Amino acid sequence: MKIAVIGLNWGRVHLSACRELGHEITAVVSRDMEKCRRIADEYGIPGRYQSVSELPGSGFDVISVAVPAAQHYGVLKELQKRSCGIVCEKPVLGFRGTPEMYQDLSGEIFFNYAYPFLQDMDIFYRKLEEMGSIRSISIECLYHLDLNTRFTPEEYFYETVSHPVSLVVHKLQDVVSAVRTAPAEILAQTASGTELRIICREDPSLSGIRHRVTVTGSEARNAAGDDAAPNILRLTGEFVTGSPWHYQPLEYNGKPISEEHFPAADPWYTANKASLGNLLRYFAGEQSRKETLSNGAFDLRKAMIAEDILNCLKA
Repeated sequence: MKIAVIGLNWGRVHLSACRELGHEITAVVSRDMEKCRRIADEYGIPGRYQSVSELPGSGFDVISVAVPAAQHYGVLKELQKRSCGIVCEKPVLGFRGTPEMYQDLSGEIFFNYAYPFLQDMDIFYRKLEEMGSIRSISIECLYHLDLNTRFTPEEYFYETVSHPVSLVVHKLQDVVSAVRTAPAEILAQTASGTELRIICREDPSLSGIRHRVTVTGSEARNAAGDDAAPNILRLTGEFVTGSPWHYQPLEYNGKPISEEHFPAADPWYTANKASLGNLLRYFAGEQSRKETLSNGAFDLRKAMIAEDILNCLKA
């Protein structure tokens, strides 16, 4: 398929992944025209433009949007007029989105949430289903970094936590409420009674970021009920500044059920490539919409579940 990529910072991940998947990048767009020409020359891309409005009105099967979230609204509003597929980086609009902006969005837009495509997530989801009803899920994001001064603490919370939130929302989509209970904490509830607690705070003992997702089941660990402790599933991943992400073994009731891995390739690039590949198969007519969503894709409806949880930070 013929693809245009808008935004050439994270967009270079989209560009490289789509090419490796066998698709043709025929145009790139960047406000920085010098960078746009340089990257277009490097990859042999014929079309290079400084704004979305300059893109030809036809000739693309898919347009990939990889600009910062603050720019998503303007770009997506422009692209909704087109008949091609649209893939946009997560989140939908982010911390600066307003209710009126969200209401303006419609159509066949998918958002690139890559967390469900990380290594061993199939094991995580399989075990989650085996657990049956879930009492609670805790998402803890700890960090200690030189933060980008353009981000407020709330914006940093929004950007960082959206990753593991998408991991949970992929399987639990019946969220009915979410409130901010503290400056660095959100409490959400599902219609089926699962409590979702999200914490994002600085931890001076770290030099990087750590994600920990803990799922607590509603049932005791054995049928006889001799052990009243519930089943617990835990995922932990982190990176130290200057090193790639790595994931500790998945744990179920304190025992490892996967291997710890320090992948040679960037696990986020691999996950993004898998996520984009899933979406491109759909746009190419190779799989159904239902299968695409089941694989881990986020359409506008599904992405708004995650967005609505995090939007309580704006209150």
